[in-house]
Order: sequence, then structure tokens, then C-alpha cells
Amino acid sequence: MKFLHAAACLLLGAFAAAAAPRAQTLEFATAGGGAVAPPVARGDYLYVATGATIGVWDMHDPAHPAFAGRTAPAVGAIDSLVEVDGYLYAAWSRPDATAGITIYALDVPAQPAVAGEFDDYVQSDFKGPLGLAASGSHVYLGDSQNGLFVLDAQQPLAPAVLGQVEGAYVFDSMAVFGTQLLASGNSFLGGRIVDVIDITDPAAPVLAGSTSLDGTLVLRAALTDGYAIGVGNDLMVYDLHDPANITQIFDAPIDQATGAIRDGDTLYLVGDSGIQVWDFATPSAPALLRTVPAPTFAPDQTALTAFGPLILTHTDRGVLLGTDDPQTPTVAAQFTLPIGVAAKAIAFDGDQAYFAEEGYGLASADAHSLAPLGRFDADLPPSLAARDFEGLSIDSGRAYLAAWGYGVVIADLADPAAPTELGRFPFFAATAIEAHGDRLYVGSTTNGGVFRVLDVSNPAQPTELGALLTSKTYDLTVRGDYAYLADGADFGDGGLRVVDVSDAANPAVVGQEMSCPYANGLDVSADGNTAYIACSDGSLRIVDTTDRSAPQEIGSVTLPGVPSLPDYNSAHSVVVSGGIAYVGNEYGVDEVDVSVPDAPVAGVRHETGFFVSKVEQAPDGRVFALTQVAGAYVFAPGSDTIFADGFD
Repeated sequence: MKFLHAAACLLLGAFAAAAAPRAQTLEFATAGGGAVAPPVARGDYLYVATGATIGVWDMHDPAHPAFAGRTAPAVGAIDSLVEVDGYLYAAWSRPDATAGITIYALDVPAQPAVAGEFDDYVQSDFKGPLGLAASGSHVYLGDSQNGLFVLDAQQPLAPAVLGQVEGAYVFDSMAVFGTQLLASGNSFLGGRIVDVIDITDPAAPVLAGSTSLDGTLVLRAALTDGYAIGVGNDLMVYDLHDPANITQIFDAPIDQATGAIRDGDTLYLVGDSGIQVWDFATPSAPALLRTVPAPTFAPDQTALTAFGPLILTHTDRGVLLGTDDPQTPTVAAQFTLPIGVAAKAIAFDGDQAYFAEEGYGLASADAHSLAPLGRFDADLPPSLAARDFEGLSIDSGRAYLAAWGYGVVIADLADPAAPTELGRFPFFAATAIEAHGDRLYVGSTTNGGVFRVLDVSNPAQPTELGALLTSKTYDLTVRGDYAYLADGADFGDGGLRVVDVSDAANPAVVGQEMSCPYANGLDVSADGNTAYIACSDGSLRIVDTTDRSAPQEIGSVTLPGVPSLPDYNSAHSVVVSGGIAYVGNEYGVDEVDVSVPDAPVAGVRHETGFFVSKVEQAPDGRVFALTQVAGAYVFAPGSDTIFADGFD
């Protein structure tokens, strides 16, 4: 689900400020990862959009998919892909309601290249293109805000609008079968809707019928020739042959599944238990044949491709099924979605980068190329809530992970390709985490915050030394004998808390600064004398903490919005280096000159495809902006940039 956040393209733009800031210090380097869109297969290649980029897999040998690279990012997060006469159309959207289609040429199939943009299909202040489907030279663009549009793509680089159909507004998935265009998605009132659109006249579609699926039992709908297949806690089959009289012809409880693939007379339901294989020869009476184990926890996308049934999971896996015997499928191949579908934190250790991945644990990658090296799947209950890894700290060859639904998990990084668990500590709603030697500091956010100090000298048996009630601790860092907490004012005072941790058994608040009631992130100078607060009101606040008992705000600057939302922004994360604060916010990463702390000056904005939830800096000076939905954006220091002011 996309929230109302604004993000943008890769062009680097400067905005007005009270005084002239220093020249920009970063340049865009690369991007990757993010939410998965439905894949496209063409020839010997598979195209998978994650976030704002499209990954390319060479499938000459389907048993051994080979990652061939990824495209330059689209302007926003890609929601849908379709192939049109040797071009890929990628429908992107940004939560500031701007949207469009980026067109990639496939002249070199392994290297799709941006060939054009198309964003004027409708005059509207709000756009939401979610789905694409193609039939011949006609492309159908489903926009959740404005309806269905028919594009003439005889000239693929210059599509033209032929018509518009109102009344259909759900386009999470779309497919064409003969003279029917099927569309499905969540309704505003809950549950799923399936629309059947008559495209007998391709340029003048007509909404021919619609039906609602029980939202308590159906989580998704698969669209197939003549039938819609609802899956979730039940398997429900709907006959679409007569769109004016859509009828439910089957209903049975199942092991929960959130994906379905129909391959002729065989139906594969995909869920946490693996692949449920059904005989679908009689759609009104499908029969369960068997369940085949497979690494399919949390499927995000399922598709029948030229290479076989394909599952793309929220845990960064691509799983290709072998169907030589359709009713006894096998796992024919697996591959990893680089950077991850939902990376929430990043940390570095030598030549390795580590991502905290929502849904399973830790992904290791080459710190320079970001090529996947390995993964650590925490042995936690098969639930995205339990496995929601939100925080990561690396210290002395160990990774410390904060799992919101469980607590702390500790992994040994001796072999970056295969981290192994060392120990764990239950702590519901753990979010912020930082390790220093034998001490681990952890904060939580739900139903009232708690700050805990753990002894991890024996990682197999972490023990609590002391605890302190807070409000909602979104971020924390430790400098010497003091911990600095960024709190939200939901269950008490928000802002900055300074906590004395010299007596680990009795951590105590010694000072507070509450000018920002909802502090989302912070960075603190190495000497502990200056704190930088990313505030939910869109400001960066600078606090003098020389006197730990009486921290005082000494400067602040409010980051601007965008033309459609000029007064709205929220700062989520900050890292400071070389007198520049890099502030992750709703629209990207803003550089703020903080060399004069009482007069910070906002400067260049590096725009991203979605709001930036976390900013971190690598040892080589690169700045990583994690947006989750649109993926990770990496910005490299310019040739004249110097990082040398003592900040971590």
C-alpha cells in the first residue's frame, strides 16, 4: 500500500533558502530494490520492476537465471509493466499525485534504455496509474483516480489517447483475454472487485459487468480466461463468461494463500505452506491434489511466464516452478531480488553492506556493487508482523536486528554469505537499536516506549541490565555514557531525551529538549555536544547538548514542500558529515548546511521515488536513502567533497 507521501524523479534541483547554501556535495550514483510489480517475459529475458527500476534476468537457461543488470530509475515507483512492440511501458506514480509512463527500448534486450516519457494522458491534479494491459497496438491504462484510458500505440514512442472509460477504478491487476479486459483491485469500502470490460471495439471499451468478492475471505484475485479466482482463506471461483451475470461457482476453505497461477487445467495456489496443486479441469469443482513444499512465504506477485509459473516474494526470492508434470511441480530455479523488496535499515562492515529486510532478516551484499552475497532468515513465526525487521546495528562482527513483532536477534557475520544466529531476546515493538561492545541499547514504539540496556557479552543469552519508560522511541544513538533518544509524544513527552547509561542497571533521563514533539530521527556529534533532530513537522532542529542536563535548541530550518503540497513535509532521518546534514524527508534527501549551527541553510534536494524513511552514510562517503516502496537510492560524494568533521 502506498501512503500519501510525495517523492520525485532523479533530477537534482535546488530550492530557495534564506541564504546561499554551499554547493551540493552529492551526485546520484544508482538505485535499486523496492516493491515488486507484475513481471514481463520477452524472448529469453525476464523483466522485474522493483521500486523505480527494472531488473533484467537472462533466462537462456531457465534453470540458472542470471542477473543482467537494472535500468536507470523511472520518475516514480513502478506499479505495472507491459511489453509493446519491442518497448517496455512502465507506469509509475508518486504520492504527490504526479504519474506517467516511462518507455524503455529493448533494442538490446539485456539493457533496456529510456526512450521516452508519456504523462499527459489526462488533465487532472491527481493521477494514479496502477495497471497496464496490451492487445495489439492498443494499450489500456488503468488509473485509480480517473478511470480506464485507451492508448493508440502504433507509434510506441508517441502513444495517443483514443478514449476513456469511467466506472472502473480498480487496477491492481489487469489482463486481456480475447474480447475481454479483466481488472481487479481493492475497493474503497474493502474487499476485492473484479470488472469485466468489453473490448470488442478496442478503441471504445464498455464496462460490461462487475462483482465484489468477500473481503473477509479473499485477499487477492487471479484473472484467467473466463474465470476470476479469489484466494485468501477460501478458494472462490467466479464465472465471467456472461459479464452481466457473473456467478460464483465454487467456494472452499484452504490453507491461506495470497497468490494463484492457472496453467491450463492445473491451478497453483501460493502461500506460506508452499504450492497447493488443484485439478482445475472442471472450474466449478476443482480438486486439491497435493501441497508441494516451496520457499514461498509472503508471495507478492505470481505470473505464468514463458519460462514457467513464477513467484516473487516479499522475502526477496524469485521462485520458478518446473511443470514437466503439471500436477507435481518442482522448484526449478531460484534467484534473489537485489537490495530487497523492503529494506528498512542498512549498515556496513568492511567490504560488505547489510540490509535489514522486512519479512525475513538480513541480506548481505557487496558494499560497492550491491550485488547479493547471502542472507540470514531468522527462525521466527511465519508472519510479516513478527518478522518486521526495522533496525540494524553492526559491531565486532555481529549484526543486531530489531524485529518489531519479536525483539532482538543476533547474527554472526564471520561468513557474510551465510550469517548464523547467535542468540535472541524477546522485546515486543523493538525498533531502534545500537550496539557498543558488550552493551546493546534498544528502544520500542508501540503502546508506550521502553528503552532497554542489554548485556550481550554472551550473545547466546542476552540479559537485561536496566530499562526506562519513554514515549515512542523512533531512533537512538549512544555517545560515551549517554544515549540520545528521538521520541514521539504519543505516550508522554516527545522530542530529545538524553539518558545517562553509565549505570546500566539504572538508566536515567538527565535532560530533555521538546521543541519537536515528534522526533523521527537523529544524529549526534562524536563528542556528544550537538544533536540533529529530523522532525515530523518538516524541520531539522539543531540542539546544543554540551550541558546534558539542559539541552537547548540553537537553530532550525524548515524543509519546503512541492508545488502540489507547498506547506507539507516531514523529516524522517538525518546523518551529518562535513558540515552538511543529509535529511531524509517526504520528497528525497535535502542537503542542509549546518556549518553555522544557529543558522542552518537548506540547499540542494536529491529527489527520490518515494519518501525516505532512513538515511545512512557508508565509510566511503556515499549516502544511502531507503524509501522501501521505491527502493534504495545511492548518492556519491562529488569530486570536491571532504568528509572530515568527526561525525559517525
